[in-house]
Amino acid sequence: MERLLIALDDRPGSLKAVEYAARLLKGCVHVEFVLFHVLPPASPNLLTRDVIRRIEAIQESLPHVAGYFWHPEEEDKMRRTFATARDILLQAGFSKSLIHEDFGVEGQEIAYIIVERAKALNCSTVVMGRRGLSRVKEFFLGSVSKSVTSLARGMTVWIVDA
Repeated sequence: MERLLIALDDRPGSLKAVEYAARLLKGCVHVEFVLFHVLPPASPNLLTRDVIRRIEAIQESLPHVAGYFWHPEEEDKMRRTFATARDILLQAGFSKSLIHEDFGVEGQEIAYIIVERAKALNCSTVVMGRRGLSRVKEFFLGSVSKSVTSLARGMTVWIVDA
């Protein structure tokens, strides 16, 4: 069974990576998908006690996010993106049991988080959209897709032009 990590953000263009993977792999029964998103961190000082308790409960089952906090609004956006991506894969005929959701919290470079999580989940392929920064912006800011490509040793990276 091949496992693909599809890195998503909250931009509609990132769903093109899901659409591409669904179109390309339609009919394959040996493929498992991990929908993955990196949340921006938040200071626990800015969160309510209820939110902190809920996040701490999540951290117990997901040790890779232990010690990190995030805004509930960001998590809600992530969940909506996951739901849309899941629907795309289901409409393409993939079984719900082969679609998983996972997330990280930005504490390091996003590309590093994506690659490390793909390794931890035994994913053979990372699929992600390319935002299309101008050459000047890419030179100064870098590109997550470019960084993932250079960090991903022993795995395939598909960059879908968003």
